[in-house]
Amino acid sequence: MARGRCYAYNLSVKNIVLGLALLAVIVGGVYWYMQDGEEMSGMLYSSAVYGISFQYPESYELQEREVGNGERYHYSIVLIDKEALANIPQNGEGPPTINVNIFQNNLDQRTVEQWVRSTNDSNFKLSPDGTPVPTTVADTPALSYIVDGLYRSNVVVFAHGDNIIMFNGQWLAEGDQIRADFGRVLASLELH
Repeated sequence: MARGRCYAYNLSVKNIVLGLALLAVIVGGVYWYMQDGEEMSGMLYSSAVYGISFQYPESYELQEREVGNGERYHYSIVLIDKEALANIPQNGEGPPTINVNIFQNNLDQRTVEQWVRSTNDSNFKLSPDGTPVPTTVADTPALSYIVDGLYRSNVVVFAHGDNIIMFNGQWLAEGDQIRADFGRVLASLELH
């Protein structure tokens, strides 16, 4: 009987250690993306309507459009590497992108965590660990998490004005340049 309890204790300690290790990897990854020391040089995006601005590399093309419906707005900003854009096979999958999505929130007035956990737009259901990690973006509280869908994605969500803003950086492999670019774009964010 004592042997059985010892095994259960060791199993629960192992689960706790594994959980803490996974959390440390996620927090470390978010910190690395947001603290990358390289200066961003290139283009500036600014929107007085949504009160955001950020810098992005000249090697990216910026596309923006309204994708909402008559009930509420949803503004989409997509950064796509120009070289990757030029090499998309016909009828093939597009390359990974950096996305900024601005969702109207003045009707529902959800907290960031409520929005992340309760809307399909957050893709949080595709998070392998199901744990949003508190962080800060432009001196604003935010939640970050990983999504594993068609591409793996780093996602950072925060509230600003009447909106929920979601930054999403997609990637194929751990060392992809787009991951560092995502961190620099996010670190350059200014809210006004």
